[in-house]
Amino acid sequence: MKMTSTQPEKYPRIQGKGPNVVTPVMYYTSHTEMEAERRSSNTKVGSDMELCKDYDEQENTPSCKPDGGPVIVLMKLSICFLGGIVFGWALEKTRVFEPRSIRGQFVFERFIMLKMFLAAVAAGQLCMAALSVLPFTKQKFNLSIDAYTGCFKETKGLLTSSVGPFLLGAGMALAGACPGMVLAQVGTWTVNSIYTFIGALLGALFYGLVAPYVVKLTKPKTPFQAATVHDKFNIPYFSVAIPMAILLSIVVFILEWFRPWNGNLELDIPNNSTNIMTARAWPPFVGGILVGLLQIVIVLTVCDTVGGSSSYVTIVSQWVITPKLQEMFPYLANSRCGLGNWWQVLYVFGAIFGGGLSALSSNTHSTTPGVHVSMAIVGGFLMIFGARIGAGCTSGHGLSGMGLLIWMSFLAVPFMFAGGIVTTFIMRATNSFDKQLYDWSGNVV
Repeated sequence: MKMTSTQPEKYPRIQGKGPNVVTPVMYYTSHTEMEAERRSSNTKVGSDMELCKDYDEQENTPSCKPDGGPVIVLMKLSICFLGGIVFGWALEKTRVFEPRSIRGQFVFERFIMLKMFLAAVAAGQLCMAALSVLPFTKQKFNLSIDAYTGCFKETKGLLTSSVGPFLLGAGMALAGACPGMVLAQVGTWTVNSIYTFIGALLGALFYGLVAPYVVKLTKPKTPFQAATVHDKFNIPYFSVAIPMAILLSIVVFILEWFRPWNGNLELDIPNNSTNIMTARAWPPFVGGILVGLLQIVIVLTVCDTVGGSSSYVTIVSQWVITPKLQEMFPYLANSRCGLGNWWQVLYVFGAIFGGGLSALSSNTHSTTPGVHVSMAIVGGFLMIFGARIGAGCTSGHGLSGMGLLIWMSFLAVPFMFAGGIVTTFIMRATNSFDKQLYDWSGNVV
């Protein structure tokens, strides 16, 4: 698929030349619609080989070919898998993955999820602030922002950043999960979590089939001129990120002071705090700090940031292998291959493994109650379909988008919570909120 002068929009250029300059399109599709949506709305897709070929005909245009050869790519994927293990372990140990914790957050009864979320954003911002100023990491940090913002600001706007996240939040309330937490649920074999995962895959597939039409209907007439807060005001990233991280840390401290984390635990066996690895629960802010530290790993390894929802699209797109199918479903076709797609797949499978490993270490595997099968499937579907409309999930928009000071993410995250809050209060008003968690015997718990 050769780039020609008839292409409506050029790939964004980056500064620098030479073999050591890593180009952002290698990593574009991890959080946002990026290259897939641009091509799905503007071009036809060629053969499978063309999807993975270089685009070096024009000076400084990005290349889809990973730099360093198969050994380096394998090393990067392995690092992402290990990062996923840490992610899944942190979710399981903080008990934030439990459907009861997620639904309880939306009715302001449990604050485990909010504490971990804010701690992860704050820790991630402090890490990325350091990366943004260190001479040997600054370029990779800038490429990570380019990977996040490079193309989605052309196809995403106020409508997609509100409707999509609202649907995502509604799905979270129904399924008692999110695109990241369902991974820990599957790993710990939470009741019916596999159906949430299946619903999520169906949501990804459905969005992939209708993506060109969604883009056509929702593409903003006036895209964001400055994708980030610091670009808007022409100030360094760290000058905003560090004060915001301090403020979020203060909020976490206040929440913990008035609502201690161990007051929200419901364990059949008392928490063993003598061994941190076998303990049944950690403070949520500890898990949040671990997740925030993963931003360093992902930025330095693949010039991207923590996310999860686009991995579902990569998984369900593997059947789009013929030129005819690729022409019919360009969004799926462009999500099939490349390090920019597959690092996140390895990351999410690592999260499944990490969640299961953590549960086994504390003898809590298969003990977490889950939602009804129907709610799991519908909720999983809405989560990923909404995340793809909004170009990000709780990790993509919440942890990374807010962490990078992306304008759209500051709009998307409140709508996620709004969708979850509205749906959960409707469930409570219809007397279904406290009667929708089951054990493996089918008993209401």
